[in-house]
Amino acid sequence: MRSLEGELALVFAEDVIEEVYTVLQDSFAEHPDLPTALMFLETIFGAGELVGRREYRAEVEGWTRRIRDHEDAPLAAASVVAEVDALVTGDKDLLVLKQVGIIPVLRTKELLELIDGRSKVP
Repeated sequence: MRSLEGELALVFAEDVIEEVYTVLQDSFAEHPDLPTALMFLETIFGAGELVGRREYRAEVEGWTRRIRDHEDAPLAAASVVAEVDALVTGDKDLLVLKQVGIIPVLRTKELLELIDGRSKVP
């Protein structure tokens, strides 16, 4: 996520997008609403900026050593490379860090409070 001060801009790491699609397709393969859910995701991801794996690949190894769940390293690396204002997640292994470099790690609820003006960036 970029620009808490001005317009909200969403940033998505390539690894995250691939993981979301894989999990949905594997977990809900037989669900009748899967095609609709996938089209909705296309809309959400299309509204944001893609940070390609090649842009943050060099940073992943360093984050792998600092994060409890190594699968979260690409997200941390992409956040730093994209210079986002905050990393928004529900992942406990990232939330426990409180920050990735100088980037605050926020829950969705905290982001919504920031947008609503009820709190300040940590």
